[in-house]
Amino acid sequence: MNTVLAGIVIVFFGVQGIARLSAAPEHQRAAAYHFGVSLSEYRKVSGLLILGGLGLAAGLAVPPLGVAAAVVLVILMMIVAGLRVLSQDGALRVALPLAAAALTAGALVW
Repeated sequence: MNTVLAGIVIVFFGVQGIARLSAAPEHQRAAAYHFGVSLSEYRKVSGLLILGGLGLAAGLAVPPLGVAAAVVLVILMMIVAGLRVLSQDGALRVALPLAAAALTAGALVW
C-alpha cells in the first residue's frame, strides 16, 4: 500500500465523516432527504466513512485489514455516486465519489 496516497485517502474519509456527523441536525436531515435515505442511514454511512479511514490507517500495520477497508470504501463510494445520479446532482458531484473510489483503489494497487 502506498503510504502517501493512503494518508491522503485516510484524511479525506476522516474529514468527510467527521464533517457529516458534526453538521447541524437540520443539515443532516436535508442531506438525508436529498439522497432519499433516513437520517439514521445517513449517520451510519457517515460513521462508515470514519471507520473506513481508521481501517485504512490500521492497514498500514496489518495489510489485510487495509485491503478490506479499501474494498468497502470503494463499494460505498460507488453507492454514493449512484445516489448522486438518482438525485440528479451535477456531473462534478457524481465525479467526486468516483474519484475517491479511484484514489482508494490506487492506494491499494500502487
